Amino acid sequence: MRAAPITWAVLAWSALAVALGLGWGTGMLPSGVPADDGFGSLYGDRGTGTAAWITLALGAVGTGTALLMMRPGRGGRAVAYTAWGMSAAVVALFVTGTLLAFLGYTMIMPVAGWFVPGLAGLWVEKLVTPQTLGLFFFTAGAGLWAVAGLSALRAARGACPDCGRAHDWTPHTEHATRARALRVGRVAVLIACLSALLYPSIRFPWLFGLTPGMGGDFAEELQAEPGSLIIGVGLGSAGVVGAVLMLGLVQLWGVRFPFWMVGLAGRRVPVALAVVPATTVAVALIAMGRSIIVQFALGQEGMANAGALHTAVFMSMAVWGVALAVAVAAYAVRRRPECAACERGLPEAAPRDLRAAA
Repeated sequence: MRAAPITWAVLAWSALAVALGLGWGTGMLPSGVPADDGFGSLYGDRGTGTAAWITLALGAVGTGTALLMMRPGRGGRAVAYTAWGMSAAVVALFVTGTLLAFLGYTMIMPVAGWFVPGLAGLWVEKLVTPQTLGLFFFTAGAGLWAVAGLSALRAARGACPDCGRAHDWTPHTEHATRARALRVGRVAVLIACLSALLYPSIRFPWLFGLTPGMGGDFAEELQAEPGSLIIGVGLGSAGVVGAVLMLGLVQLWGVRFPFWMVGLAGRRVPVALAVVPATTVAVALIAMGRSIIVQFALGQEGMANAGALHTAVFMSMAVWGVALAVAVAAYAVRRRPECAACERGLPEAAPRDLRAAA
């Protein structure tokens, strides 16, 4: 049995992790983690050398796991769980709230970049730093290992490697699975949307001179620095846009492009177009919640010194991230088309077609 492409991908990631760990540890390469506390970094006080050896260890474990996945039996469920453990470990050890901050600034850059002097240049400067590139590397690794775990589990179950359907598949189970995914997706999207609106609720009042959770002195700073107002309201608007986009995970326009999208109206929305960015955002949100916990645990500056309201809002982003991850998984399951490899499955169905069963 030939190794799946995802196996080669995690093997390449692991080999690169070994090389980076050695390069960072010996000083031949600039460190890919913040030298200070960062946005909940674990290595500010411990030194970046610790991060280098942990990266080296993750690369070694990943290499061994990937090689086991290349065996005819693909290593069984233990390998699948190890792959998911790798994904979780990478997020816990290296993916910080900086990822969410970078994604947020990227969303507002087309507008805010024109009005805030120096913001675009600062964004480009941050984009190419070793720390940002390292953050992207670990984020990609978390995603690759999560997919690798799913691939290994399918192999252990004897399911189709392409779609994951088992040999005992029937049209009835397919329809029931889709209906259940729609129900779960609706609940998850509701929780995610409510969580997403918490952040705008403390940023939009800035337009009226109100700074909930920040104190009166900060209002004077906003008036003196208009750029802060633009950035804060812009990031709040990104949260609203995110809430609207999440509705597509359970609406028809998440399956077919809506009428107002000229040139695309009525066409099928590629699953990856929704799943990949939404999954990235989910990881970033979970990482933000993890960063707040780290800041409190290690006594770092940041949210540990902020007001209770701000701390609660940023902590709730972890709930938003988990709910979004569940919604994305339900969306992907519901949108599985007929499989060309195993010939199992049913034609893709819109949410309204599943409403009666859901």
